[in-house]
Amino acid sequence: MNHAEADVALAMLGHGVTADSLETDTLDFKLVADSPKATLNLLADALVCFVNARGGTVVLGVDDKATERGRALRGVPANYSVDLIRKGIFDRTSPPITAFVGERDVDGVRVVLVTVPQGVMPHSNAAGLATRRLGKECLPFPPHQQREVMIARGQVDWSADASSIGIGHLSGVEIERLRRLLEAAGRDHLAGLTDRALLEALRLIAPTGNVTNAGVLLLADESMIADIAPGYGYSYQFRPTSGSEATGRMRGNRPIIAAIQVLTDAIESRREIHPLNLAGGIQLQLTDYPSVAVRELVVNALIHRSYETGGTVDVEHSPERLVITSPGGLVSGVTPSNILTYPSTPRNRLLTETVSILQLAERTGQGVDRAYREMLRIGKEPPLFEDSGTLVRATLAGGIGNDAFVRFISDLPPKAGRDLNVLLAMSLLRHNSGIDAPKLAGVIQRAPAEAQEVLLVMADEYNLIEPTKRTAKKPFPTYRLRSDVLAAMSRSVSYRRRSIDDTDQKVVDHVREYGFVTNQTIRRLFDLHVYAARDLLNSLRERQIIEKIGDARGGTGVKYGPGPKFPKSRS
Repeated sequence: MNHAEADVALAMLGHGVTADSLETDTLDFKLVADSPKATLNLLADALVCFVNARGGTVVLGVDDKATERGRALRGVPANYSVDLIRKGIFDRTSPPITAFVGERDVDGVRVVLVTVPQGVMPHSNAAGLATRRLGKECLPFPPHQQREVMIARGQVDWSADASSIGIGHLSGVEIERLRRLLEAAGRDHLAGLTDRALLEALRLIAPTGNVTNAGVLLLADESMIADIAPGYGYSYQFRPTSGSEATGRMRGNRPIIAAIQVLTDAIESRREIHPLNLAGGIQLQLTDYPSVAVRELVVNALIHRSYETGGTVDVEHSPERLVITSPGGLVSGVTPSNILTYPSTPRNRLLTETVSILQLAERTGQGVDRAYREMLRIGKEPPLFEDSGTLVRATLAGGIGNDAFVRFISDLPPKAGRDLNVLLAMSLLRHNSGIDAPKLAGVIQRAPAEAQEVLLVMADEYNLIEPTKRTAKKPFPTYRLRSDVLAAMSRSVSYRRRSIDDTDQKVVDHVREYGFVTNQTIRRLFDLHVYAARDLLNSLRERQIIEKIGDARGGTGVKYGPGPKFPKSRS
């Protein structure tokens, strides 16, 4: 059994790092209780919690509150044999759980690792109590949530169930729309089939011969859809400001493929666009709501909603925000705090797979990543997801993105500029002068050990950040932007270091020696393109460290000399 996460955590334990801070939704630490019976009950409860979620490992023999390594490693007595632990868990769970049990010698101390994979069906302890792990907590797992879990694990798929509708009642218009999308997706071999052969190839015909619920949602007319999903529909409204009356409204209940196009077109028609010139004559377009992010969230709302729950998908559009609301909570196990990293869990699996074939959006589990990436790349905050249990709300912040950040990202190696974890870390560093692995872990939704790996890559491979001298030797150092990176990001950063940093000091030293500085000088000093150099000069001017001198209005002749807050010469 793979115990990589537990082994990494055990290696980091101590030196000011508690086991509690290393726990995740798949890793827990426990101490041996006062008796074997109490210990086995404790393990059985913890493993029920894991098996009903993503699976996980319990490390027995560790105090999760101790900060010193010697105090944290408490050990497991020899009378707790591997067989005793395995049988004790088997006898205390229903259906019985067969756990993987292994031993480790850590600094001369015996600890035991007990691991279970994700379960096929819900489990409970000897008292009949079912729980599941969410984050670092074990929460009650009632029957209606157990059904949601079975849906998420592919044991129940409403969209694959047979409807009462035959193939002859489908819309010819929607079938032709389906064929056009298949051709656009490069699937001509499917587009050329007869209607029945096409639907069979897409598994939209149930064994009974009738169309599946997914087929009805995609290809039937409004009255047929109402038979299988009463209340199905969507709405859109636009407000010139978030508090004003709506000036544009629309309601409908067209099939899903048409609905996606209708909603995305409505949003697209009111997009704000700002052209941005990059070095080398490249021009980009900054927008308030990136088309890719919008499409992913609209598609997600329509295909991942609960069709066993009444309600419509609603879009509220204003310059301040775009809000998309869909019926039904997030699929069991998925929360706003793990939506990026939780394994693929489509509520309507057949419907999701069909939409994926049509390339209307990314495969399940990647669409949210894409929405995050597109928002971050233009210097905006990532999408905000909220789950009330009966509704999911996805919000995109309005306003044009940050051009200084876009220019900076465009200069990064492509691998770094598309890495979601790097983008999230850089976004965090726009508003914080320092970050460490525990802080980044919550943002990228991964364990602190994995967050530390991201920070090391950013420091060693991409040369974006550096550890502070005070924390460099800690297991989780605090990192800050390198001075040249801070200069390049310039106006996209919402803070300045209190003292004059290395970048400022180089400019000050140059002005002190030559009497002035120019954009060309800044480009040469820091290896920046013209726009980043301009942003750095503007930042220095805003802080009154330098000011424009001479009569030149633009171009290479503009010079900048000492400003009112130019530092005095050091003795």
